[in-house]
Amino acid sequence: MTCASKFVGSRMASRRTKVPRKQKLCYDPLFNLANMAALKARDTAEEYFKLQNFDFAIKQVMVAKEFDPNFLGINHYILAYQIHKAVSDKKTLYDVLGIPKTSDCASINKQYKKLALDLHPDKNSSVAAGGAFKHIKAACDVLSDPATKKAYHKSLSPPFRGASSFKTRKRAAPQASTSTRDDGGVFKKTMNIIRKKNQGQNACFMRASVCRVA
Repeated sequence: MTCASKFVGSRMASRRTKVPRKQKLCYDPLFNLANMAALKARDTAEEYFKLQNFDFAIKQVMVAKEFDPNFLGINHYILAYQIHKAVSDKKTLYDVLGIPKTSDCASINKQYKKLALDLHPDKNSSVAAGGAFKHIKAACDVLSDPATKKAYHKSLSPPFRGASSFKTRKRAAPQASTSTRDDGGVFKKTMNIIRKKNQGQNACFMRASVCRVA
């Protein structure tokens, strides 16, 4: 009995020495809820992107950032969505890269390298990252080469090339007018207007009449 009691006592003592003391946990329920809401908003943004709804995808990812400003990689999600939206809205290649239209080749290459790092799969886990990377690569290929850059500028709309490139439209000019007055004191003026169109098309003829009581 004495040996058995000594064995049990030594065994219990060894257990007491091996079991660590419980540490107090620092648990913040508000932070936990905010983090869960940010995750939910980010996942919703990804689903909206898969539906090609870039506006709602951007709104949802911004909501995620509001819930958790320190959300890991959230700015990279926003960047990928914005690039897709710029391409969808048929913005210029400068808008896709997020640089001024007066940027030189060195600035274009520098911006491309910066965006490429943010869209790399190691830093950007969004489903939009791969497509966004292809868009900025295509934009850089065009704008970094002087020949293709010049050709691209010519293909842009006149507002980008400058006001001097606008083609002035020919305004309709009055060709003939007649005025009559009857005995009742009513003055009537009729004006024939011919609006010129492009070469090879028929002209548009209009007649306008104005009546005024004298």
